[in-house]
Amino acid sequence: MIEVRQELARASAMLDVRRFDEATQLLARIVAAEPESSRAWCLMARAHLGADRYTDAIAAANRAVSLDPADEWPHRLASNALVHLGNYPDALRAADQACRLAPGFWQTHVCVAQAALAAHRLDIANAAAGRARALAPNEPDVHFLSGKVSLSDGELASAREHQERALALDPAHSGAMNELGRIRLRRHDTAGAIRHFISAARAAPDEHIYSRNIDVVILRTVSRTIYAFTLIALILIWVPAVTHVARFPFVIALGVLGVATALAFGWLVFRLPPEARLLVRRTLRTPRVALALALAVGGVGIAFAIVALTPAPEVAQILPVAVAITVAARLTAFAALRSAARKP
Repeated sequence: MIEVRQELARASAMLDVRRFDEATQLLARIVAAEPESSRAWCLMARAHLGADRYTDAIAAANRAVSLDPADEWPHRLASNALVHLGNYPDALRAADQACRLAPGFWQTHVCVAQAALAAHRLDIANAAAGRARALAPNEPDVHFLSGKVSLSDGELASAREHQERALALDPAHSGAMNELGRIRLRRHDTAGAIRHFISAARAAPDEHIYSRNIDVVILRTVSRTIYAFTLIALILIWVPAVTHVARFPFVIALGVLGVATALAFGWLVFRLPPEARLLVRRTLRTPRVALALALAVGGVGIAFAIVALTPAPEVAQILPVAVAITVAARLTAFAALRSAARKP
């Protein structure tokens, strides 16, 4: 029995340092020798969760429930796995069961809030987060979860206070750093958001979602730049037909638009930390993003050339073609960026 406890402690230590596959192998040997150990099955569920094997995690958690129905831990583990699988009603039911079994544990209320948040039940999530804070006001994860609930409810100031409190309690809390980045995004502070995402990625290099968030923000910025560029181009294309302006000022306007767009994007990049600037350059060089930029610039250039080279009396007739080319360029550029955003 002492040897089993030591092996379980060893497996738990492996899970703490994210050695999920090694822990799974060790726990498989333990449950083969001690199939009635509820703790071993809970640790097995935790290992499967860490390795993104959610169906296996539910099976292990259910085995633990059958061995010890009064234990809240396997219900929390099952709820976590069910959230990842998108089965939010069952996740909430499992979390509620954990809470009924251990109403004095702040972890069970956090579990309810997480499941309710995933199910878009903000009333339940707010109530559960409040109970968790009452039980553990100095627990970083409680404030982290409370901040997520507040952000989903649109309460940015409250969300920021909770995440800053979580960081005050645990300066290395990568989740709170990431959430502060999301709050910055809601406030349209792209540079500030990227700084927080970079901090989160540094604190937890194995959590790829944080670095992925940086890529998504950069792609969103490129998308907005393309949108502004093509929108202004659409307005300028109408100028010769409406004002009968000479071709030379029209071409100058295109040049000014291109330079102004590049300077605006460059200013945004300049405000970023050096590490983020490298990421921007890397993103801009990827095939899909480079294609999107080429489509936007090329489409606008072709549209301007058509209008500029068409004799003045015929500009009104050719204008719909130029507009269609510009709109098509914008739409295909956005499609390329969406493809880049979906790429793992």
